[in-house]
Amino acid sequence: MLFNFKVAVIGGGASGILTAVELVSGKNAFCGKDIAIIERNERIGKKLIATGNGQGNILNAKINKANYYGDTTLIENFVNGLKEINLAEYFYKLGIPQTESEDGKIYPISKQASAVLDVLMKYLLSKGVNIITGEKVISINKETIGFNLKTENNKYFANKVVVAIGGKAGKHFGTDGTSYSLLTNLGHELTKLYPSLVQIKADLTKIRGLKGIKEKATVYALDGEKVLKQHTGDILFTEYGVSGSSIFQISGHLATAVNPNIRVEFLPNYTLAETEKIIKDKISNCTFMQKEEILCGIVNKKVGLQILKEVKNFNYKEIAYAIKNFNLKVTGSLGFDYAQVTKGGITAKNLNSKTFESNVNNGLYIVGEALNVDGDCGGYNLSFAFYSGITCARDIKDKIN
Repeated sequence: MLFNFKVAVIGGGASGILTAVELVSGKNAFCGKDIAIIERNERIGKKLIATGNGQGNILNAKINKANYYGDTTLIENFVNGLKEINLAEYFYKLGIPQTESEDGKIYPISKQASAVLDVLMKYLLSKGVNIITGEKVISINKETIGFNLKTENNKYFANKVVVAIGGKAGKHFGTDGTSYSLLTNLGHELTKLYPSLVQIKADLTKIRGLKGIKEKATVYALDGEKVLKQHTGDILFTEYGVSGSSIFQISGHLATAVNPNIRVEFLPNYTLAETEKIIKDKISNCTFMQKEEILCGIVNKKVGLQILKEVKNFNYKEIAYAIKNFNLKVTGSLGFDYAQVTKGGITAKNLNSKTFESNVNNGLYIVGEALNVDGDCGGYNLSFAFYSGITCARDIKDKIN
């Protein structure tokens, strides 16, 4: 049996859901029965409910181009487009009021990611949108007036198709990278892919006894001596290397480094000169303490002992320098299974970077994480996913209705 729709959205993640929401909303809205979301998982929004550790960090109030990496044309048009599409207001009108943290992260007031999905699902169902789950699209064939889609169980026809397949990160969410072939088979170019926002494996020589310790630090991603990215936040020492917010933010930049390593700067709120004074005064005032105890009360005791092992000559200058320059050799990452985001994707080469429509297959749109755009941790990636879905849906409505 062949099922017919005006628009088929392949993938029920963040970008796919917002595509469908916009298609049945506002000016030139479609009837829900003409729209279908086809999702390989048994439910849509599986990855969305995990965002922000389940609290729903859906947006960020401080978006700029520096937060994104990949195709510059896509990034520039997205950032500029936010002047016309106010995502916070969009969600508010859907019934999701938000609260903003000091660092710009935006959450639903309830701090429940599942509630965001509940509202979006209720909206789609109220409009009669077809939500087809448990079906993976295995082929897309362009016809004269539309597209033939085949899943493992059924056949579909749609006048327009939006590909919102996600990336390769987190295969337990159904995003294992196998669906990129749907687009490469249609003439679209795929970059090399890397895991991003992921834990880092490191040489354990210096940190074997630090498992479970969390410190605030500025962490630098380096390729040899070249600084690729830096971020101040938590660093958590683990049995495989390092994790924490600062590590997630720099991880994608280490993926392409030839000589990847990390520099950890403890006491990030103090300059080197201030740190030197603290150490100098402690050595002077605390003659009752052993040398190996001198960092007790300044950094974690176990971390302090390891820092002191890096010091050849026991003096305040060398100790302060060691605190600010704790270097680790990177040996890899935990990979795509643990990554939150994919670095790389379908390029803008054969794509209208403003509408997300294919330039080689009219009526085909590509949105969200499938594209060669990735952002920092903190609602940046979801913001792009939501924006691309809304934008492509508006273009479809303008052209069909």
